[in-house]
Amino acid sequence: MYANRQTSLITILSSEHGRMRRDQRDIDKRDLQKALKHGTRSCVWGGRYKVEHDGIVFITDSTLRKEITAYPAPLANAPEDRETQEMHRKAKEVLSLKPELCKSHTVLVVDVSGSMLTHDINLHRDRQTAAYTNVALEFVAEQLFNGTANNSDVVSLVEFSSSARVVFKREPARWVLYNKVLNRRDSRPFVDRERHRMRDSSFFQGDSNYLPALKMAEELLAIDFHEDCALSIMFLSDGAPTDAQTNGLTPLAAERQTCARMASIAAKFRENLCIQTIGFGDQFRDFSVLQKMANAAKVSSPETKSDFVYCDKFSHALGSAVSSLVTSLTETRTSLMLGRASKYTKREVASEGDQPGFEDWKFYKIHKHFAAYDPKIKRFLPSSSLPAGSWRKENNAEFNSLVPSPPPFIGISTRKCGEGAERLAFRSFLAQRESHRSFVLGAMIAKETNAVERIQENIEFHRTFFETQNLASHLAKEFNKRLKALPNYDATRTPKIIFLDCSVLVLSDPSAPRGLRGILVEKKLDTDGYEWQKWNDNAGAVDGRVAHIPIDVDHEMAVLRGETSPLGAIAEGDSDEDSEDEDSCDGLEDPFGPAVADGHQSDVKPSDFLQAFTHFSYLFTNKKVMVCDLQGIYNEGMVPPTFELTDPAIHYKSSRREIVFGRTG
Repeated sequence: MYANRQTSLITILSSEHGRMRRDQRDIDKRDLQKALKHGTRSCVWGGRYKVEHDGIVFITDSTLRKEITAYPAPLANAPEDRETQEMHRKAKEVLSLKPELCKSHTVLVVDVSGSMLTHDINLHRDRQTAAYTNVALEFVAEQLFNGTANNSDVVSLVEFSSSARVVFKREPARWVLYNKVLNRRDSRPFVDRERHRMRDSSFFQGDSNYLPALKMAEELLAIDFHEDCALSIMFLSDGAPTDAQTNGLTPLAAERQTCARMASIAAKFRENLCIQTIGFGDQFRDFSVLQKMANAAKVSSPETKSDFVYCDKFSHALGSAVSSLVTSLTETRTSLMLGRASKYTKREVASEGDQPGFEDWKFYKIHKHFAAYDPKIKRFLPSSSLPAGSWRKENNAEFNSLVPSPPPFIGISTRKCGEGAERLAFRSFLAQRESHRSFVLGAMIAKETNAVERIQENIEFHRTFFETQNLASHLAKEFNKRLKALPNYDATRTPKIIFLDCSVLVLSDPSAPRGLRGILVEKKLDTDGYEWQKWNDNAGAVDGRVAHIPIDVDHEMAVLRGETSPLGAIAEGDSDEDSEDEDSCDGLEDPFGPAVADGHQSDVKPSDFLQAFTHFSYLFTNKKVMVCDLQGIYNEGMVPPTFELTDPAIHYKSSRREIVFGRTG
């Protein structure tokens, strides 16, 4: 009857309920007209019809002329084959036997009381569908697409109403998990839901008891609680808790118990944990307890990331809240991968940016200058020359005038201009007198410990950094030599890698232990003209992105069966003089691979040279040393363009635990 008529001529009577549903879900009346013309129809309960077209489902009366409701067709599951299911099963088994391999565990705590089936959410048939669809898309799918989650990350689901239950436990982040989340939606046909509603007057009523759900979440998180595992809780409800009625408590007493439980969880898991409480429903609903839970966690453990988000009845707001949790979880996992906080007490030193325009200097007499370290006799070697980094080509005349008598003083800013894992950095200049008017040569950076307990170490604190930077510099020179052997090498355009020369100065300082203060100085890089960058670090990050490597489940299964031994690893700061590796360095004359060797250097990013250098250092030293934490500037004003680097870290292959190249190396 409708097939041959123009879409715009198809008439349909809109009920007030239907108009409201289309309004809420951004469905236009013309969509329904198209569905009636082109869609598929099926007769459902009570003589009504379901019409489906272009991802939208319409329910009409028996005449196909009166609209009853409309909603988008449910999001489809991801395809699963037998291999996908088997790999998921293996990953879950490995993690159950070796929880130490787990890198993150998220517990989703979702309210499934009757009110969650209310039809008032844009683009979704109800609140529950919106919740699980957004979790599946924004938490699971988005991370799988971006590579920020893999089979070393697990998710558990707790649903609660009058009681709580674990729906699934420690499921690895794979597409099987995506489907498990989507399958929690109430997918019953409209007619079946209507029948149930008519039979059960309490369908849209129900308890939402928070306390049992929090108890289960804490028990689940405890399974994977170790120093390298990031933990998170997403607690979602569309209303106030009903624990008071259930347990015969006053509302205030129940609220205090709930907040105390969340505070206890935060205190237990501390910096490993991030929490997101989400209020999802009408603005007149009371979400104050959810907000107080998040605040209680923050007060109990300031290291815990904890936030409350109110999403009203907007699906996109819920999606943003879930994305925010993903960001917090990723940041927490990354910080744990980069290492725990130092055991030392950090020095409190103001930054230059804390008071713009403020500049103050302290002057010290230079007592001794060491320009080298001899590892054979384990001593610094004194020098009468100018400290490293003080001279530039542009002040050549000034340099020549100072060669016979290096300036006796150094001026150091009282405010730090940077801070690393172990050191503070200050701007400094050599000076002829104790006045900033007597500064000579170029600006330098003076570095010293950021730990209160290590100030008394004087120059010994700098020994490790001196050796590390010198070894890195030696390997960079070897790398640069091999660049020249490439067929497409261009002396003016092929980047060069250098590590800054450094000196150690002993200064007279009455306020320091034994009246002496040791600092390391080097050239101040031109960070005004060139951006400071960190191209890789000592935890696997490349160009700012930390490598999040999935579990090799087949290898781990073989280890569990005793068929192979665990793989060896590069250990930070380890030393093993008995470790021998006969692997050769064949092929180092072409460290960039065929793309560069064949004359396509334009396809290579500047960063690629540095990643190649890190790999080169590993092969060149027979896999005993790897230089990383490459940071500094890419100075394109030099010929050839030059990476000027400082503060590297060195990994040293070993079977013993002995610090060789510092806490970060």
